Amino acid sequence: MPCQPPALNDPHVPAVARADIVAGLRRVGLAPGDVVLVHSSLSAFGHVAGGADTVIDALLDGLGPEGTAVLPTFTWGRYHAITEPVVFDLARESVKEEMGIIPETFRTRPGVMRSPHLCHSVAALGPHARDVMGTNGHAWGPGSTFAQLETLNAWNLFLGVGTRSCTFLHHVEELMHVPYREHRHYRGSVFLMPDGTRRPCDSVEFIRKYGYRNNFAKMERIFAEHGVLHVARIGRARVLNIRVRDIVRISRAYLEQDIRFLLDESTHPTA
Repeated sequence: MPCQPPALNDPHVPAVARADIVAGLRRVGLAPGDVVLVHSSLSAFGHVAGGADTVIDALLDGLGPEGTAVLPTFTWGRYHAITEPVVFDLARESVKEEMGIIPETFRTRPGVMRSPHLCHSVAALGPHARDVMGTNGHAWGPGSTFAQLETLNAWNLFLGVGTRSCTFLHHVEELMHVPYREHRHYRGSVFLMPDGTRRPCDSVEFIRKYGYRNNFAKMERIFAEHGVLHVARIGRARVLNIRVRDIVRISRAYLEQDIRFLLDESTHPTA
């Protein structure tokens, strides 16, 4: 019979500890004072002693008090296709089902700020938290959280997930005005802010037109070939780290050659 991997709770498999994660973050280039956008999967590590809180504590250890952690608290699956206005409770809207336990645990920590966006909010903690909240309601493009992360020369860290999760590539699609996406506004909806006040929803999405699908997984090989991808392993998790400016620079160059480069060629319409 083929050899089976040990169960995640196998007592013979050492648990991933906080220090293990900090050491792994150092191996992929993360340093005190950095700004980092983090995509994550807790289960990818195997067994982590202390669970999501340990991963977050290790991330904050690695960044130090001058660093800023930014985690996606997206609710795209829940709200992008709504047809009636909604009230979005910024303090209570859970992301566990869509984004996982690490972002959900992070967003509820004291001092964490969450940006007001109906589909693509982020949670942030650190000196630059307010800087990455976005200024104009757009998920991507100028004035967005992602534009501000680019200005800050942030990293994009992938803990146990690959570039298929690289939402930063949507930012590049908007910068390039790709023809297979169009803007959608969510006028009429309302944000319930953490202080109890209400404000009109100004969220704007750059949504794919019907029949198109992205293929971001292929960008991992391309980033590696360009020598900008840092790779390590923490427990069972494969960890990637890349500067967001490199994501923008390299993917933009490919889109300049072929505006549909980030699409899955087997599924998108030819018209």
